Amino acid sequence: MEDGSYSGGSWSYSSSSSDYDSFSSRSVRRRYDLPTPDCSHRPNSNREEDRISDLPDLILIQILSLLPLTDAIVTARLSKRWRFLWKMVPNLAFSHSDHCFKRRPSDMISFIDKALLLHERSAINKFSVEFDYRPKFQSAVDVWLHVVSEKNVEEIYLDLQQDWGGLYKLPKHSYTNSSLVKLTLRDCSMKPNAVVSWPSLKTLSISYDGELNDNSIANILSGCPVLESLQLRKCVDLRRLNTMSASLKILTISSCDIGQISAPKVESLSILGSTEKTMSLDLPSLLNATLNFELRIEKTGSKDSYIRSGRLMTYLLETLNGVDELTIGNWCIQVLSVLEVQNLTCPTTTWKRLILNARFSRWDLPGIANLLRSSVSLETLVINLNQQSGRREIVLREEDGYKKLYQLYEKLDDKYWNSQDGALVNSLQSLKTVKIIDDDVYHRYARHSERLFGLLQVILKNARMLEKVVICTYKSPNHGSLNNMEVAQRLLSFPKASPTAVILFYKS
Repeated sequence: MEDGSYSGGSWSYSSSSSDYDSFSSRSVRRRYDLPTPDCSHRPNSNREEDRISDLPDLILIQILSLLPLTDAIVTARLSKRWRFLWKMVPNLAFSHSDHCFKRRPSDMISFIDKALLLHERSAINKFSVEFDYRPKFQSAVDVWLHVVSEKNVEEIYLDLQQDWGGLYKLPKHSYTNSSLVKLTLRDCSMKPNAVVSWPSLKTLSISYDGELNDNSIANILSGCPVLESLQLRKCVDLRRLNTMSASLKILTISSCDIGQISAPKVESLSILGSTEKTMSLDLPSLLNATLNFELRIEKTGSKDSYIRSGRLMTYLLETLNGVDELTIGNWCIQVLSVLEVQNLTCPTTTWKRLILNARFSRWDLPGIANLLRSSVSLETLVINLNQQSGRREIVLREEDGYKKLYQLYEKLDDKYWNSQDGALVNSLQSLKTVKIIDDDVYHRYARHSERLFGLLQVILKNARMLEKVVICTYKSPNHGSLNNMEVAQRLLSFPKASPTAVILFYKS
């Protein structure tokens, strides 16, 4: 660093007027090509007209905290009144996308060094850094973390994208922090060799850590006595996640190959992305779950892939039977379609709220029917046509030995729901609310819309307790009114089992 020093214990820096001038004007304005504020638009230069500068420091600092730090620093040139205010902002956010760095990591390193040296606030709410990391920057990032920890930082966000070799290794001193409440790490390595002590940490998110293993995550969780939310994404060395934490309530697993999860107090589980592993779950307190993933198999479309996928989905639905709310994604729905056309039904379930993230392609239909038929206590059905998961769809090919299924698949059409009318009667008896979310429920995909309307017709005909059908669209007002009129006329033409059911429209 050009100014100050760090020797493993404390900073030493003398902040003089000349130092400040060098940073705010020469280093920021010239070196980083930040524009000099133009005040010529003011009606006059009288102090009485500068109402913003008359505001209390606390309010001005709050205003500056909403700006990128580079812009906040430039305000120091407005007048003496503003000269030192940026030093008191509670949030320090740095990103390589900022125009002033021109995507040169070395410029950003120097800028953050100086900003931390000159920052005077005793406590930092949030410290955020996004840049293209290289191993030679390890010591600089170590120092930043030490400085913000000394200032009782509450939230740290590190996104250290790298294409140059090793991951950034979280230093030993960072595993002890009494003030940290939220920690987000992307492309960082966590391998604590000592006791972890994060007594205030409530939210932990770890992404793209290829070195995090079972022992490391166990050590980390043991040092987080009040942790409430844990998110793990693309941590490919993890195989088991076992925790007795009484505070952990929310668990999100995305594209990890974890085969066993045991967390007795977790209430919300999300399995996202993709995985190569089937999994075992021990989550006795679970209230809501999201299955929005796909099973990676080397030969997609083989008999083995359908067997493994079907077994996994059957196991998951049996295990999650007691949850109040289930969200299920496109790939999982299509696995249920494979089961349905083989006359293999979903286990009977008692959830009250079901959210379908579905395209309503023809191969979604049997899976949706299978799921609805098993949901005997369903009160709320949400169909989200905008949230689509999975990079692949289930593909049935005649040459894979699924000739009968392939022929059934080819026969699926817009009239499919007519054949399901009687089969869905029992499962719709408790249904009170149906909600459709789409940017253009009627016109975007005409054939998909026909399949959706086919389901809605069955629901209106059989759901005796139905109170409302809510259509949420995102079209502009110029198109939305016509769409709403067409949808309303179509739905009102269907026979209704519930005389009090209403149709509501919302636009966003």
